[in-house]
Amino acid sequence: MNIIKKLLIAPLALLTLGSIVSGCASDTDEIDPSRTLFLARDRSRMTEVERYIEDYFAAKYNVNIRYRYEDRFASNQYKLGPTDETKALNYVNLMRYTFFDVYDKVAPKGFTEKYTIKLLVLFGTRGFGPTQNLLGEAPNGWIQVYNINNLSIPDFEHYSSWDGFRYEYLNARDNYIQTLYHESAHTLDEEHPVPPEYAKLTLAQYKQDDAFSFWYLKNISSLHAGFISDYASKSAAEDFAELFGWYIVFQPEEWEAKMQEAATGRYPADNPLNGRQLIEKKIAIIKEYMLSEFHIDIEVIRAEAQRRMSVLTTNPKYTAADKWDAYNEYTKADFSRLPASYYSTIPATK
Repeated sequence: MNIIKKLLIAPLALLTLGSIVSGCASDTDEIDPSRTLFLARDRSRMTEVERYIEDYFAAKYNVNIRYRYEDRFASNQYKLGPTDETKALNYVNLMRYTFFDVYDKVAPKGFTEKYTIKLLVLFGTRGFGPTQNLLGEAPNGWIQVYNINNLSIPDFEHYSSWDGFRYEYLNARDNYIQTLYHESAHTLDEEHPVPPEYAKLTLAQYKQDDAFSFWYLKNISSLHAGFISDYASKSAAEDFAELFGWYIVFQPEEWEAKMQEAATGRYPADNPLNGRQLIEKKIAIIKEYMLSEFHIDIEVIRAEAQRRMSVLTTNPKYTAADKWDAYNEYTKADFSRLPASYYSTIPATK
């Protein structure tokens, strides 16, 4: 894939924008999805987690996932640290449950293998650099995800209040899961370009490298211009990927809150459509595009992802009696363990 999301922490001057922003890098060395991306390895030297990754992700999807620190994968521009194996297991299980298994269940046969990541390298720390701290990037055609050691999988046993659980849930969802859907959207766009009508809706408002600073300096919400995030205003490609990703992971009440906010303004002022109308027109184009090009309904993807990820947001307090009934499937999954029979038949989590 030649367009990959790069998550980063902005320089100090932009921290007031919300601290976490995102960017992309163009790759000149694309990965051939039909090519095996890894050499045979000595299983006797593998840990159990490595065997699980090879037996499931590599065998089923031809995805090479590396979490042991290797200099050849580490950028010399950033200070990177190794990934804790327990956190790596958390991440790949989370990825499997909220991304791979979703597509496996609702997408046409072969869809997942063709339109997913081929090489994923995990690092434990952020990419600490002189001017910015990265959460991920994509050098040479592969995806690197940083900060894995700070991934926390929320569970009821560690929190006595809604706020603590909700914070960890949103961190995992927004900083890790949404990125996977963003990336998959880029691969779709590369295989079958999004119709030009999509970009035409907000063509004059794409800001390229000024995607973050423009809205901040103008004191204008990018929602009013028809963008689901500031980063979506970078380019048509990023607009599509951002909207695709957030549409999948936002809970219905979150999405509606965004749309209500978008409906309160329009940019520029003489635009005949407000922000909500523009975004909803884009969603309509995405729905038709997914059906016509890939024979899949994005609403079906969204429903399955929501079933797995959503948690109710209205309960102010947990109780022993309602904690499993009141919250959805995400809270019931255990991402900290290896599948019981992964050496032979890896059980489905569906």
